[in-house]
Amino acid sequence: MALVPKINICINNKCDKIDVYEETGPYSLTNNPEGWSNSGTTPGHLDTSEIITAYLNIYDYLGNTLNTSITLKDPTIDVYVGVTGAPAPASFLAVQNVTWSQPDGIYKLVYTITDGSSTIYTNETQHKLFTCNLENCLASLKNKAITECSSDKLSKIKDKINQLEILIYGIQSAFSCADWEKAINLIASGTVICENLCDCGCGDC
Repeated sequence: MALVPKINICINNKCDKIDVYEETGPYSLTNNPEGWSNSGTTPGHLDTSEIITAYLNIYDYLGNTLNTSITLKDPTIDVYVGVTGAPAPASFLAVQNVTWSQPDGIYKLVYTITDGSSTIYTNETQHKLFTCNLENCLASLKNKAITECSSDKLSKIKDKINQLEILIYGIQSAFSCADWEKAINLIASGTVICENLCDCGCGDC
């Protein structure tokens, strides 16, 4: 079994930065047969010292539109060097605070590594769900509910909270079933709710 690199991304609570985590891990015949190991020791593998280039490309969920490209290794950048356990490190934070300006949605992650023989290693098909803006919208509504003194406005706020909670649950369920279209449609519905909220001081919420 050959090397299969692993990657993950996380978004901050302001929805404007992402962190990149390298999660390939060291080779183990029983526990991680797709992990890092020197090519001279384990055929079909390599360790991080043998990497020539490495990139994480983040696409729309269909893989058609490139939204962000993050360099992990090239002639001037090397996130692997000096990492504890290198050249066969465990999971580590590779890149921090990458600017993110994409809306809530599903994104395809393509992690590509090239070695000195121009052999290309890529991660398995991988998608990432972000609902950060919807979750912040929901949290904001819950905060308003705590301080709202008008029973009519409170009732409307509660209705919006219930709608968003149901939508977010539906989005997560659709994503877990790889029903990308359904999840995207539900995200759009939630976004419409949040974009049409009025501050409680100006009328209906």
